[in-house]
This record gives sequence, structure tokens and C-alpha cells, in this order.
Amino acid sequence: MPILVYCVTKAGAAADVSPIGVADLPVFRWAFSQVDLFASRAPDPAVWLKRELRTSALEFHRVLRQIFEASAIVPFRYPTIFETGEQLEEHIQQRSGEYVTLLDRFADTVQMEIRISGAASSPRGQSGKDYLKVRQQSIQAGERFASQLKEDLSSVLQEWRQRTARNELRAFALIPRNKTEQFEKAAGAIVVPQGLHARVSGPWPVSEFIEQP
Repeated sequence: MPILVYCVTKAGAAADVSPIGVADLPVFRWAFSQVDLFASRAPDPAVWLKRELRTSALEFHRVLRQIFEASAIVPFRYPTIFETGEQLEEHIQQRSGEYVTLLDRFADTVQMEIRISGAASSPRGQSGKDYLKVRQQSIQAGERFASQLKEDLSSVLQEWRQRTARNELRAFALIPRNKTEQFEKAAGAIVVPQGLHARVSGPWPVSEFIEQP
């Protein structure tokens, strides 16, 4: 029977969490010797794959967030589906040591995200060349602001990563779990340059700082 996997935790770390997953299917905890796996079963993977992607992804990440509130996790990407329990058991047996190492490393950390975007638009009468110039200037301004954020937040940062997608820069900060409030307060005090927008979210699982399954 196909299995949709959500994440792994240290054995027994989130034993009291029983979320409802994608497509309203229950999420069960599969105990192994070193880790616990959270997953759902269905007779046909179409129950997950033929639904609207955004809705399913939101439901998936809601489950991750609920488990993450109780324990450090190594999240899987959506949708990661194993055809049989035997295949999944083999996977866990092969990689459980790696998962334990990651869980130990990130046990007391969380990920915060800052999305930085500009107001690049294409007013009537503006040439494509001019629009691209404005867009490039906006991207460069976002990168300069991201560098400023990294410096201003350095007192609570353990690691920082960023990437640009379309017209948006996404910055990811790895911080101690107990410094979330301090991070939010410090980030909120930083003046956003004119023409840019910045939005802070989190805490999230540290998905940007690990090689996901």
C-alpha cells in the first residue's frame, strides 16, 4: 500500500502527536530503533497526487509544523511516496544513522525566513529594456538589504542562506529555538529601504540547512 512520508524524529520524541494529514488521512508514527517516522497510507497515491497542489502542500506543512512544535524533525519533500512498507523500511535502515546525526545537530535550532521583494512594475509606455533595468535595480537593492540584515542580526545567527527566485529574495536564518522572539524583535526594528517590502515568518523546521530525503 502506498505511503506518504512527512518526517522523522528521534525515537519517542513526539510520541503524543497524532495529526490529520493530507486528504484528511490520519498520520501514524512508525517506530524504528533510533528514529520515528510519521506517514500516511492510502490504497491509491492518486488520493494525494490528484488534489490541488497548493491545498495539499499547505496540509502537508501543517503536519510538519505540528510535529516540529514537539520535536526537531528531518522533513521530507512533498510528495515523497514509497510504494510499499518494505521499501520504506529499507530506506530508514540505510539512512537512520544520518538522520540521527542531523537531529542531534539541529535539536535546538529553528529556521526563520525573510522574503524581500521590490515594486518593479511595467507602467504603460515603459519599454521592455527599461523594465528589465528597474527590475535588476530592485534585485540589487534586495541583495544589499539582505546583507544588512545578516550583519544586523548576527548576534542571534548560527547560519544564513539566501536565494533569489523571480522578483523575490528569500533569506533563511538558522537560530537557537529559544531566541525566536529576540530575532523577531531585532528584525522588526530594522528599517526597510524605500521601494522594498520585507516579511518575516517562522519558526520553521530547518529544511534549507539540510539535504532533505
